[in-house]
Amino acid sequence: AIIGIAQYYTPGVFGSVANAKKIYKYHRMSGYVILLMSFITIAAATQTGFNVGVLHIQLWAVIVASVITLIGVLPRIKKQKLGL
Repeated sequence: AIIGIAQYYTPGVFGSVANAKKIYKYHRMSGYVILLMSFITIAAATQTGFNVGVLHIQLWAVIVASVITLIGVLPRIKKQKLGL
């Protein structure tokens, strides 16, 4: 988030507006990777002893919530801005 804020408000930090725009796709892609890794981590956490014994969060519920989130996020990805 800090990179995105710096790109928008202080592009001079990156040398120029053009350089700040070049970094955008890497900033955006890393956000998508972190989102996917978060889903995987949360799904794996449903198998821990604490969850099984105390929290009782079901793996299927986490998977359904992840899929619903992806259904909302994936159509909004602007492939041309990512250089794809």
